[in-house]
Amino acid sequence: MNPTPDLLVVETGAQGDDLFAELEALAKVCDAKTKVILVGTVNDISLYRGLMERGVSEYLVAPAEPLRLIGVILKLFPQDASARLGKVLAFIGTKGGVGSSTVAQNTAWSLSKNRTKVLLADLDLRFGTAALNYNIDAAVGFTEQLSGTERLDDAFFERVLHKYGPNLSVLAGATASRDVVPPPLEILDHTLERARVTFPFVVLDLPHEWSPWVRQALLSADEVIVTAEPDLANLRNARVLFDLLRTVRPNDADPQLVLNRVGVPKRDEIKTDEFAAALGAPVAAKVGFAPQAFSKAANGGQMIAEVSGAAGRPFIQLAQGLSGRTPASEPRKFLRWRRA
Repeated sequence: MNPTPDLLVVETGAQGDDLFAELEALAKVCDAKTKVILVGTVNDISLYRGLMERGVSEYLVAPAEPLRLIGVILKLFPQDASARLGKVLAFIGTKGGVGSSTVAQNTAWSLSKNRTKVLLADLDLRFGTAALNYNIDAAVGFTEQLSGTERLDDAFFERVLHKYGPNLSVLAGATASRDVVPPPLEILDHTLERARVTFPFVVLDLPHEWSPWVRQALLSADEVIVTAEPDLANLRNARVLFDLLRTVRPNDADPQLVLNRVGVPKRDEIKTDEFAAALGAPVAAKVGFAPQAFSKAANGGQMIAEVSGAAGRPFIQLAQGLSGRTPASEPRKFLRWRRA
């Protein structure tokens, strides 16, 4: 006899004695440790008590809302603090060149300053900039080193990671090869699964495209952060992207909005509050136009906050909002600050 799963969700239209007869038949082939959620048609407190007495874990009246069902499952299987999975944060831009990679990389670095382990996965497999901006020598992208899901063991995963400081690890995506074939989606699933077990935060730096690779990453993420510039074309694309994400992620939180390069001289910009109102979403971070600080950081392989505290502040604030933590204070006169 095969063992039964840890959880069974059973929907039935049976009532009265027929319902209890079905449960008796189920009990004969079900392990005692298996938890059962029953979805039925009758809303009655006496029925509920009778079901609980017979070992049913929870009873819901149809139709069972997805979030309600998820909440019940989480209560039935409380996670041990040591077994909690990391939070996946996916960053994507409304257009190419709006600075989504810069936002992702600086936010990842800021998260790591809270003495938290962070992984930055550069999923722009052809033109990713993570290795360049972190000043990492990575001639070959991590996906080119994968020949199959069977190779994704701990040793191999550790081997393809690059360190940037004590708490930030990087999966470099860009490569010297001209022809990069995205690996199967199963590779992405296995990579994220392994990363979430190891890192409290996994930051995904996504290219501006709607490929199966990017779509799967967005669907797998706990939070999606959209970067845009405050002009009409970006607003149009942001609205399309927000609508799309709200459709494919109906039970998840709305995407978060980052406005980048705000305050470019002589540019006719859309005001921040008007941009946010058009999307029905607040601005999570506003990054001012600071070309000197950004170019100095890019040319030196540094993060923005390392060359300008004022220019880097929005990324620290965004990291604080995403993590719910206050940034760690810097020890005076000694160790300096050195991001998925």
